[in-house]
Amino acid sequence: MKRATDVTLGVLTAVPIVTCAAVAGTMLLTGDPRILAIDLALPAGVAIVGVAVSVLPLSALLARRVRARATARLAESHAAAAQAAASQARADHRRFLARLDHELKNPLTAIRATAVAAQEGDESDAWRTVDVQATKLSTLVRDLRKLAELESRPLETETVVLEDLLNEAIEALVDQQPAARGRVTLSVTRVPWAVPPLPLDLDLISLAVDNVLSNAAKYSARGPIEVRLREHEGWALIEVADAGRGIPAAELPIVFDELARAQNARDVSGSGIGLSLVTTVMRLHGGDVSIRSAEGAGSLVTLRLPLHRIR
Repeated sequence: MKRATDVTLGVLTAVPIVTCAAVAGTMLLTGDPRILAIDLALPAGVAIVGVAVSVLPLSALLARRVRARATARLAESHAAAAQAAASQARADHRRFLARLDHELKNPLTAIRATAVAAQEGDESDAWRTVDVQATKLSTLVRDLRKLAELESRPLETETVVLEDLLNEAIEALVDQQPAARGRVTLSVTRVPWAVPPLPLDLDLISLAVDNVLSNAAKYSARGPIEVRLREHEGWALIEVADAGRGIPAAELPIVFDELARAQNARDVSGSGIGLSLVTTVMRLHGGDVSIRSAEGAGSLVTLRLPLHRIR
């Protein structure tokens, strides 16, 4: 639309002056003797009119281009400011998590040591409860530290065959949670396009897949867990589907937030950091993560990785 408008203004600018110049030239060549009453030669008058008529669209065209350049510079300035603000916010967040880890690590270690020592010869559950809760806090601090480290860690890429990675992740899950044996299956789509080996940070991608698989096993005590790998429109898709308790619709928008846990998941141990870790890992690889879920029916988590690296 903008290009068409520019062309129109250009034509309106050129036509009058070209036309009048042609008429004036013809009159000069034919020796037209007519003189305007204002003592201006008619050919010169026609030429001046042409120039005058052309000034208006020419001015509009120039003004439009000046405004377009100013708008573009303003948009670039806003984009740069937004990017700088986002980078600063991430840096502030990392510093906060690092301080939190530093401030809590020693007190929690002391609490746990005291609780363990106090349990000797004490038949009550009070100190055992203190130890359990201190352990939970230690795990939370560890996960927060891991999240902060991920934000600033450079990727150490190597060629990864995702099918092999998924098979290893499933084997590790079954070793850690024997109840999941026989419930986890892997399907790989190879036709018409297979997922090629990708340059990925093996440790980080394994961390993301392990978190998603672990969640599927924790929140679905029975029923199948299906892991699928396929290519779709330039992306490698890893899907993990379960028939577990699902997530309430009202809480779906916040499941990727740090420390977020659905109300129907409070009876299962966890720090609420896992999906935040997954989100960070996928973003560092130029990908993303999404979830579909229905309470009482199950969940489908999709990890997307670009086949052609963005970063």
